Amino acid sequence: MRQLFLQWGFFLLSVGLVVYWGKIKPTVLISLLVGAVALEISTTWFPPLGSLGSQLGSLARLLTVGIIGAALWQLWIDPRKRQELRVTLNHFLTRALMIYIAVGAVSILYSVGPAKTALEGVRLLTLFLLYLSICLLVERKHVLLLLQVGHWVGVALVPLALYEVLTHNFIWREYLAEGMLARVNATFVDPNIFARYLVLAIVANLILRYHNTNTKAGTQVVYLGSLLGLLGALAITLSRSGLLTLVIVIILLLILIPRKRMIQPIGLLGLIGAVILAMRPTVWQRLLTFREGFGALDAQRKYLVKVAWEMFKDHPIFGVGLGGFEMMFKTHYLSLKTVIPDAEGATLSHTTILTIAAELGLMGLAALAWVWLSLVRILGRLRKGALDQSGFEFEQYLLGVGYFLWITTVFISSQAEARFFEDPIIWISMAMLLRLLDLDRSEDKWA
Repeated sequence: MRQLFLQWGFFLLSVGLVVYWGKIKPTVLISLLVGAVALEISTTWFPPLGSLGSQLGSLARLLTVGIIGAALWQLWIDPRKRQELRVTLNHFLTRALMIYIAVGAVSILYSVGPAKTALEGVRLLTLFLLYLSICLLVERKHVLLLLQVGHWVGVALVPLALYEVLTHNFIWREYLAEGMLARVNATFVDPNIFARYLVLAIVANLILRYHNTNTKAGTQVVYLGSLLGLLGALAITLSRSGLLTLVIVIILLLILIPRKRMIQPIGLLGLIGAVILAMRPTVWQRLLTFREGFGALDAQRKYLVKVAWEMFKDHPIFGVGLGGFEMMFKTHYLSLKTVIPDAEGATLSHTTILTIAAELGLMGLAALAWVWLSLVRILGRLRKGALDQSGFEFEQYLLGVGYFLWITTVFISSQAEARFFEDPIIWISMAMLLRLLDLDRSEDKWA
C-alpha cells in the first residue's frame, strides 16, 4: 500500500512538472526527454495505469505526451507556428515518414492481428507527432544541448554500471546478475539497450570534444575521462552488438569528418579499447563469438530469422501487417521454433529490417529506404554548406553528423535488439537534422 502511494505521488508530481514546463518553457521538456530515454526503470516508479500505461507508463512516454501537448498549445496561440507546421509537413523527410506510417496503417485491412496493428499504428503516430512538435518548439541553443544531455546522462550511468559489475547487486531485473557473466543493465530493461545508449554518449563525446573551442587542459581531461568511463561501461555490458555498432559508427565518423582533430581522439579510443580487452579477457572471448554470425546468433535468434524470412517469402509485397509478427508466428509458423518446449523461447523478432520485411513486405522496405535517402539528402545539403573548418556552416554540418550517427547507432543496434522506429531518439534526431537544415536557410527564426 505504501509503495502504491509513493508511485502515485511520483506520478502526479511528474505530471505537474511536465504541465508546468510545457506551459512556461516547453523546450526544457525536449532536453529532459533525451535523458528520460535512459530511465526505462521509471516504469516501476509509476502506478498501474491500465490502458493509459501505453502512453504514460514511463517518464519518456509522459514527456512525449507533454511535448506534443505544448506544441498543440503553441499552434493554438501563435499563427506563426501554424505556418511553420505547413512548411515542415511539406518537407521531403516528413513526407517519407508519413508514407511509412501510411503503409503501416493500411496494413490493418489485411493484418493477422488488426488490434495489434492499430496499437502499433497509434504508437508510430504518437512518435511522428513528437517529431513535428520538436520541429516547432526547439530553439537554436538546443541543437548542441541535446547532445550534451545525452553525453552527460551516459556518463552519470557509468558509476552505477561499475557498482553492478563489482557487487552483482542490480537495481532492476536482478536475474541478469545470475551466473558467471553479469551483464550490467543499469536503468535499462536490457544490457544491449544500455550499450546502445552508451554508444550514443560516445558519439556525443567525440562531437562535443571537436566542437569545444576551449583548449584548457582541464576541459580536455574531463572529456578524456568521460570517454574512458563510457567505453569501460560499454565493455562490461558484454554487448556484442553494442561493440560492433561502435566500430561501424566510428568508421562512419572518420569518413564524414576526415580531419586530424577527429582522428586523434578516435585513435585514443582504440587504444583504450585495446587496454580494456587486455585487462578483461571475458570481453575478448565474447567478441570472438561474432564468427557465428551477427549478434552471435543463438538458437532463438536463428529460428526468429528463419521465421521472418519465411513470412516475407509468403507475403512479399504487403507483409502480414504492422505488429503482426508474433501472432503470425504462433499461428502459422510455430513448427519452425527449435527451442525445447520447457523453454518457451522468444516469439518477437529482434531484427528491424527482417521485422519490417515480414510485417510490411516490399512496401515497408521501400518506405524505410525513402526515409534513409531523405536523411542522407539532408546531411548532404549540410555538408555542401560546410565551406571551412571554422565557419558557421561547418558547425551545422558537425552537429548534423552527430544526430545522423545517433540515428545510425540505433538502426545498427536494432538489427540485434529491435527498437528502431520505437526509439524516441530516432524522432528527436530527425527533427534536429531538419531544424539544422532550416537554420542554414533562415537563421533569423533561431534568434
